[in-house]
Amino acid sequence: MAKKQDSFSVSTVFLGVYEILMVIALIFSFKDLLTSSAKGDYFLTVVEIIAGILIGYLPVWIAKRLNIELPQQLFILYVVFLFGSIYLGTLRHFYRLPLWDKMLHLVSSSLEVCLGLAIFGFLLTPEVQAKVSRTFVTLYAFCFSAFCGVLWEFYEFTCDSFGMNLQRYMAHGQPKVGRAALMDTMTDLIADVIGALIFCLYLYFKFKKDPGSLKNFFFHKSTSEQE
Repeated sequence: MAKKQDSFSVSTVFLGVYEILMVIALIFSFKDLLTSSAKGDYFLTVVEIIAGILIGYLPVWIAKRLNIELPQQLFILYVVFLFGSIYLGTLRHFYRLPLWDKMLHLVSSSLEVCLGLAIFGFLLTPEVQAKVSRTFVTLYAFCFSAFCGVLWEFYEFTCDSFGMNLQRYMAHGQPKVGRAALMDTMTDLIADVIGALIFCLYLYFKFKKDPGSLKNFFFHKSTSEQE
């Protein structure tokens, strides 16, 4: 139990740092909104920050509502992804860095592997979990993560149908052609697969050495409910 509490404190610190930075950014952005003549841009920034703050606490709220404990690997990767995408990427403009988006795809694919394992543990009984091959579970988690990457590209394609440019098929107001138009989408998917593959290889050897460690990636009933 002590080990679980220590792990939970780590994820709590991660979330706390993220939320504090987001609140500080909200204060300065709200100040800019009140004093700047270009209120439209700052208003959108304020909305994005508020949404980022709420999204950060979403897993905590869900866990309390369902009386469960979140897998710590899942929670930590979730907060790291939000920090990298919302705070650093959007608010601090790290997306201007050439490979920042691809690095986030590596993180998100690992996050999706953990989500797939958590769902696996939620849907199957303990008896079935004990009998299923750990190799199969690892392969399933890899496929789940890759599928999530495909769904995300579907989402970006749908948004681009309404005049957005999430898949970067436009440059300086002009549509790209041929291989250039596919570059962002395909490199995103490649990054998703690489990230999932690396993390799943780590899990394969981890589960081979300690099959029982798979349970650490599952949702668990909260301690208060068990008591």
